[in-house]
Amino acid sequence: MGATTCSYKDWVGTDLLVFIGSNVANNQPVTVKYLHYAKKAGTKIVVINTYREPGMERYWVPSIPESALFGTKFAEDFFLVNVGGDIAFLNGVIKHMIANSWVDESFISRYTTGFTELEAILAHQSWEELEKLSGSTREQMYAFAKIVGEAQKAVFVWSMGILIVWYKNAKMLLLVHSGKQCS
Repeated sequence: MGATTCSYKDWVGTDLLVFIGSNVANNQPVTVKYLHYAKKAGTKIVVINTYREPGMERYWVPSIPESALFGTKFAEDFFLVNVGGDIAFLNGVIKHMIANSWVDESFISRYTTGFTELEAILAHQSWEELEKLSGSTREQMYAFAKIVGEAQKAVFVWSMGILIVWYKNAKMLLLVHSGKQCS
């Protein structure tokens, strides 16, 4: 998608806000005000990227006095991947989510197609292959899968920072766990 499918206001109050290949602090600075409010509301912010962006760790939001003086810590977790390694990372995440029953089977059966095919594809992808392609570890994929699996509401923000190709299985991660898809 070329534009967001949800409002920045949707970030405030969600359990989990995930940035994939995005450095909004530098690239979309108007959004950091909403990140600040999301953090204040208890939202967990996680980043999947090729680089640990300093602006996603702490940023000074000039329109909010407290943040302008002391800064706001944004991301609680960073998951570093290779350039182009996001799909392999997310495939590993989905494998863990399936194995640990962190998927909404009812939602999947009612609103998605191709999930059985996705499971078959993932079954043939070894952890060694996923680790090599993603540049991450099986343990890191599990850690992120657990974060997603424990969230009741999540918003995924996907930017062009990691050479993204929109595969069916990447979209599936957004749908596997929640009934609301935002990009």
